[in-house]
Amino acid sequence: MIDLEFNGRKHYAIHPMEILEIGAVKLNEHLQIVDTFQSYINPKYPINQFALNFCKIDKDVLTTSPPFPEVIGKFIDFCGVDYKIVAWGSTDFFSLFVDCKIHAISSDWLTRLIDMSRFFDGGLQQVLAAKEIPFVGQHHSALDDALNACELLKINPDIVKSERYYKPDHFKLCTGGIKKKISSALNQAVQNNSFLTWQEFASDKETQDYFDIMNLSESEIEMVETLFSKFYKQTYGRKTRSKLRSSAPTL
Repeated sequence: MIDLEFNGRKHYAIHPMEILEIGAVKLNEHLQIVDTFQSYINPKYPINQFALNFCKIDKDVLTTSPPFPEVIGKFIDFCGVDYKIVAWGSTDFFSLFVDCKIHAISSDWLTRLIDMSRFFDGGLQQVLAAKEIPFVGQHHSALDDALNACELLKINPDIVKSERYYKPDHFKLCTGGIKKKISSALNQAVQNNSFLTWQEFASDKETQDYFDIMNLSESEIEMVETLFSKFYKQTYGRKTRSKLRSSAPTL
């Protein structure tokens, strides 16, 4: 059972959300706790003050913590050989894939991932309250949240038998952080009475930074181009094209 805390950036920002803390509980076949794992992570990109306040983490704790590659290596060792990973929601799984990608770490170990929130209605704290299970520990502490989620797992043990595993959307992994920039850039071009081409967008410094941050391959950059083309067609509809052409200066 895992839980993660994040850097709290805005969704679809050029810099990824980044994991700040990993908490995990190892259970045996009888759902008995046999071990725990907890570690803070020094993120690669600037730390968001909102995240520090939300998770009640001291900045000095993060800046003196090990980086993601070191922590995730220890976590993989903690998982062992034969395991399933259970989390409350798919966000944790998506973030693990993204952080592995930005650090050029193989995600082959991310298999047999179960989203237990599919088996309940509401958020973790809401469901705990509905089941009259008191929350123990500190809210938004990764290990405490994982421990509390284990209590819900015990009342529905068949969850671990599920084969409804999380399947990462590779397209979303490659384009999630650039989506808002594409939309904003195209809308800005329309306001400027101009057409924005893929070549112009792709050569923009912030776009190039995103390609580097996400370690995108040539084929993955083509996924971004596909998303750009989709947004381009939506932005430059027939009426918009006619308006821009009619407002263009006559030579």
